[in-house]
Amino acid sequence: MFDVLVRGPVELNHDLSPDLDEVARAGWALGPCGAILLKSLWGPGWRTNIDASEVGSYEYEVNDVYASLSDLAVNKAAYLNGAAIRGISFATRMLRDASDFPEADSLLAVVGISVDEEDEDFLLQGASVRFFSRRGDYPTWFEDLERYRKEAIAVVDMADLAGPDPLTQFRRRK
Repeated sequence: MFDVLVRGPVELNHDLSPDLDEVARAGWALGPCGAILLKSLWGPGWRTNIDASEVGSYEYEVNDVYASLSDLAVNKAAYLNGAAIRGISFATRMLRDASDFPEADSLLAVVGISVDEEDEDFLLQGASVRFFSRRGDYPTWFEDLERYRKEAIAVVDMADLAGPDPLTQFRRRK
């Protein structure tokens, strides 16, 4: 994700698109077994009989946010940079908003954007932001981010919120 953040002329801007702002304004809720869930995505259609051993996986399944990037496509030179900034801005805002929940210190966000510019649907794909905690069973495939060649992925956790602006931190990482 570092390579994408330093590419392009986009200024660091924490404004969210309307779709992400709607999710952010709805906030968080505690679900079964203390799962930390996005209110706008979790509801009566989701199963509630989960075991504590599957909390992280359940959160990952429920907290799957699609972020439209169609408005960024007008400036192809800044598209990837703007996409990364949008995804990480949303992730950090939501992590901050969840920080008072029990077990929130284990919550993290995974931000993914396609970087395969040869794909005919490249500008239509959007960004994916998923939230889950390291409790019980949870996805571990984000532990080796270098293996992803067609996606830029950032993992943001509560520790990233402790220092200066996380976007600035991510831009400085190598």
